[in-house]
Amino acid sequence: MKSLIKRWWFWLLVTVATAVVVVHTYLAIWVCDYVNRKLSEIPGYRAHVSAVTLHLWRGAYQIHNIAIVKTSGKVPVPFFSAPLVDLSVQWKALLDGAWVGNIEFYRPEMNLVNGPSAENRQAPVDEPWAQKIKQLFPLRINRFAAHNGEIHYRDFSRQPHVNVVVDHMQLVGANLTNSKKLSKNLIADIRIEGRLQRTGDARSQISLDPYAGRPTFAFNLEVKNVPLVKLNDFAKSYGGFTFKDGALKLAMEASAENGRYQGYVEPVFDHMTIFSEKSAENPATFVWEAILGALTEIVRNYPKDRFGTKVPFAGTFEHPQPDIFATIGNAFRNAFVQALEGKLENWKKLPPVEQEKKQ
Repeated sequence: MKSLIKRWWFWLLVTVATAVVVVHTYLAIWVCDYVNRKLSEIPGYRAHVSAVTLHLWRGAYQIHNIAIVKTSGKVPVPFFSAPLVDLSVQWKALLDGAWVGNIEFYRPEMNLVNGPSAENRQAPVDEPWAQKIKQLFPLRINRFAAHNGEIHYRDFSRQPHVNVVVDHMQLVGANLTNSKKLSKNLIADIRIEGRLQRTGDARSQISLDPYAGRPTFAFNLEVKNVPLVKLNDFAKSYGGFTFKDGALKLAMEASAENGRYQGYVEPVFDHMTIFSEKSAENPATFVWEAILGALTEIVRNYPKDRFGTKVPFAGTFEHPQPDIFATIGNAFRNAFVQALEGKLENWKKLPPVEQEKKQ
């Protein structure tokens, strides 16, 4: 051991190892400060990251316990939080000659909040979040994924408070750099699946051109087997009624090109009962639910005990044009001609979204 200590190369190795540890430690501190500073540059928001871990051997770093909160208003929940975010080089793409990156979010939670004023609202579409995410990694992001996430729509200005959630969410977005080196076409693909109101099944696919001058996309959504009583807070707050029984199925398709969009929403309610015993305590609610119940009974498909309609829409993003007459006509068509199914017209079976990776 004494002879080893006397050798010059031993001390060189000790010095190099010490320098690597010191540089690695201070670099992680600097990156953590950089991430906090960049995410906090959005006016009215503040970000906090507890720590950053560098993985230089795989061209990656991990952000631990990130939380982004709104400071310019009264919103009691964070805009975004996640215990772990992993940013890395996409090595498979690198072998194809493309220098692009990958982001993985683990157990993320996003809260979209509605309210009577801007101070009480919280929505990502109003803020340049995409530009800030790009500044967190030196490479263009080609792929992102979310594992076991949650998205909430909340409204604290209503009574009762509204909280519509999609949980167990698995999301994968690929080819976001719009590159033919990495894909057969220039279309980015995003696939999502999860549970609406912590039950049922929801699945969606979005194909879009990320660099089109105007929104250019094709979107579909299918929801199955959601008990209507799980939506009672939403129905009570916005519609003034509650469900006693029934289940929801819903299909939606939309596409956009050259500033115009078109599509439809097809909600279907099986074995639906509007009215509960508590409604009798409020005369106004009692009368309103009785009217709604009567209307849905008139245009109900009795062989399947199903109420539904199809709501077509089209127009420009500045001037939407819902078709009210077609909506009413489709409700009667469901009742007396052919029952709607609440399924996508152009449905195709998609492979399941990859599940959360073991850390």
